This record gives sequence, structure tokens and C-alpha cells, in this order.
Amino acid sequence: MKRSHRMEKVNNELKRVLSEIFLTEIPVQQDNIVTVLRVEATSDLNEAKVYVSALKNGQDVVEQLNQKSGYIRHLVGNRIKIRKVPKFKFILAEDLPILV
Repeated sequence: MKRSHRMEKVNNELKRVLSEIFLTEIPVQQDNIVTVLRVEATSDLNEAKVYVSALKNGQDVVEQLNQKSGYIRHLVGNRIKIRKVPKFKFILAEDLPILV
């Protein structure tokens, strides 16, 4: 299914905001780097899959992020103007083929 231009813009903005939040407000672990690789929100903005990679302890990082997803959703809602902020499901990118 082809993604609309609007959804691409929403996904890119969510990716940017989540990356900022991980850098400034939610330090996941000391001396670890978390990178948001891709965001795929549903067209109704109910859910969004967030593909992340971590320098170390990737599975632990994903578990922490999924536990804090409600708070992360709140932070995203404060930073972005969008009709509905999706529920985030964080997925470790190492479990998937290379994302382009």
C-alpha cells in the first residue's frame, strides 16, 4: 500500500521529535546511544511502530521504552501539533532486515 504524502510528513515529524526526546528528556542508559530509524504510523494515528537501534543492550532499551511509552506519548503531544498522538510500540531494528 502506497503511503500518502501527508503520512510521510507525519512519520518524519514523529521521528524527529522522538529523536529529540531521547537526546534531551529521556536518557535511556548511561553511555548508550539510541537511534530512531523509522516511524510507521497508521493512517488513523491510533498506533505507530517505532524502529530503534541501540549501541548496547538493545532489548533492554526497547523494554524500557515500551514501559515509558505513555510518558513519551505525553512528551510528543506537548511538542507537536497533531490531531491525535499515536500509541507507540518500540521495535528493535536488529530483529528486522536492514531498513532503508
